[in-house]
Amino acid sequence: MLSIKLFTVVATVAAVYANPVDQLDASCSVSSYDDIATAVSSCTTLTLTDITVPASTTLSLKLQSGTKLTMAGTWKWEYAEWDGPLLEISGSKVTVTGSSVTLDGRGAKWWDGKGDSGTKKPKFFRIKTTGGSTFSNIKLLNCPRQCVSINSASDTTIDNFDLELTAGDTEGGHNTDGFDISSSSGITIKNTVVKNQDDCIAVNQGSNMLFQNMTCSGGHGLSLSVGQSSENGSKNTVSNITFIDSTVMKSDNGIHVKTHSDAGTGAVKDVTYQNIKLSGIKKYGINIQEDYENGSSSGNPKSNIPITNLKMISVTGTMSGDSSSMPVYILCGSGGCSDWSWSTVSITNGKKSNSCNFTPSGFTC
Repeated sequence: MLSIKLFTVVATVAAVYANPVDQLDASCSVSSYDDIATAVSSCTTLTLTDITVPASTTLSLKLQSGTKLTMAGTWKWEYAEWDGPLLEISGSKVTVTGSSVTLDGRGAKWWDGKGDSGTKKPKFFRIKTTGGSTFSNIKLLNCPRQCVSINSASDTTIDNFDLELTAGDTEGGHNTDGFDISSSSGITIKNTVVKNQDDCIAVNQGSNMLFQNMTCSGGHGLSLSVGQSSENGSKNTVSNITFIDSTVMKSDNGIHVKTHSDAGTGAVKDVTYQNIKLSGIKKYGINIQEDYENGSSSGNPKSNIPITNLKMISVTGTMSGDSSSMPVYILCGSGGCSDWSWSTVSITNGKKSNSCNFTPSGFTC
């Protein structure tokens, strides 16, 4: 009798684990916004499909440690004029995977050609994960403004994202940055395509980051924008950043490094751009300026945020041939640039000659 009962228990457990979602908790697979909070709080393996989020609402997914989240179908957000973000995901050691998913920001409802001004537009997707978290195979469509904000995150990898905003070229997309990164470390973004109207990537603050196999089109290039805080020190520091094996095309800049002269003190150090291919660049192939003030170039560079150990290795390609195109522009404050090592930097078809008030080792301006 005991052996029969034991067999029955084992068979029941086996049946449960053969189909764990159906047998253990069907609430772990949901398609209604109202069911999400319960699923997130009770499940560490869950699937969210075809979600529609109410207006003026951040869909905040505070995942339990080790959660495996599958995002599927088409996600949409109702219209409202507000700051956002529309979606925020946080947690440690989480795995977020797209299964033919499109996060549709429906940007044309907000776009007016004025970006951060004009109609109030929400930021789209904020990531605040840690502990070796991963995101993969996710498409973002038509972000209202900045697409992915990585803030207060660490040890997080993003793989195979598709940011598609080409509609904004003719419908008024502006300030549609692909990835903005601040107060973070240990970030990797790879195998990703960004088609937008602003920075492909903009690192504002943080350390130990790798950007690999990126394809950027239509925007402002692979960027560092450092010094937007009025505080001193680490708030305005970027270090150990590598961009490698990437392509920038049909963009205003290929590479753009700017420090804000109206900020506090800080530093940019140990940054490498390697094997970067450029084509159809309209303004600057490489643009490095220490004179950014009130959102634009002032022409008066300062050295409050020095740029040290900047490497360019095999940065090659062509300008668009526009009348204002210039392959290399360098404007440093007094003593603000040092220990730059460049090799195999060759950008052709610029209509203006290079302009440099500082010359890197290995490069003739």
